[in-house]
Amino acid sequence: MSTDVSTTLISREELLSLSTKILMKWKTPEIFARSISESLVQAQEAGHASHGVIRLPEYTAAIDKKSIIPDSHPTIKSEFSATVVIDAQWGWGQIASKLAVEIAAKKAKEFGVCVVSIANCNHIGRVGEYSELLAQQNLVSIIWCNADPAVAAFGGKDRLLGTNPFAAGIPSNGDPVIIDFATAASAEGKIRVARANGVSLPPGMIIDKDGVESNDPNDFYDGGAILPFGGHKGYCLSLMIELLGGGLSGNHPSMNSSYSHGNGTVMVVIDPDKFFGTAAFKDEISEAIKAVRATPAIKPQNPVLVPGDVENQQRQKNRPKIEISTSILDSIKAL
Repeated sequence: MSTDVSTTLISREELLSLSTKILMKWKTPEIFARSISESLVQAQEAGHASHGVIRLPEYTAAIDKKSIIPDSHPTIKSEFSATVVIDAQWGWGQIASKLAVEIAAKKAKEFGVCVVSIANCNHIGRVGEYSELLAQQNLVSIIWCNADPAVAAFGGKDRLLGTNPFAAGIPSNGDPVIIDFATAASAEGKIRVARANGVSLPPGMIIDKDGVESNDPNDFYDGGAILPFGGHKGYCLSLMIELLGGGLSGNHPSMNSSYSHGNGTVMVVIDPDKFFGTAAFKDEISEAIKAVRATPAIKPQNPVLVPGDVENQQRQKNRPKIEISTSILDSIKAL
């Protein structure tokens, strides 16, 4: 397979408009379409093409199959002092997640902590986006969700777990620390991008349907599975997210008979002001970040980074125009 990818530059406004028009064509209300498109474009800007506009063919197909109800509004299913369950009503995961951020922020500032889960929820997009939104409000967050089976258990060959992403946001006096990763060797979307661009995968990422390691992204879509990251340790973390994401949201762990599809999402939000004060907390975090950045690098040309640095670098690179795979852009324009 090729390693060369043809790319195109497109303005943020043009890509946002294109995405919004496509979603509206599939009966999504304009206010939802623009919000979802904003999330997709932000992911593209941050260098996460796996969660960018490449998702539009998947989303429109899901609407056609009635898996996504495009005009559905999320509602509050149950609410106590510091816990809330949102019913996404099988509408847009991004819309339900942004509602969860709004509710969690308000309650965390009142009670010091809030836990929100989302049931009947479709794909929520890049999980780190929500940690970024909360960090902007000086709130700490830990967010996770389970997903459709795509990942083998440690030592297994069948799809059992979701890619089960995990994110955390920690505010500081500068840029927040934003940790965001799939608990698999790869997010499924990155394999999707590799297939769309006709490029090979790195070793240790997937196995084919017979359990043999492969670097051909097509083998995953032909019945293969993604490997867990970090061996048995990554598998344990993924299983924890599977159980708590599915169990606390009512969306069910994906290996259970009651599971259908979607992201069982949980957000834990903490207000540091209710502990030792926001200013003191941010000073502590900023001092620690400074020490991390000052760590001597093995290769001086590759300084030690803090989670979130790569995304910030990509955002700078993608201004004023966003670099996107030509084949992906062509597939979007064909919708």
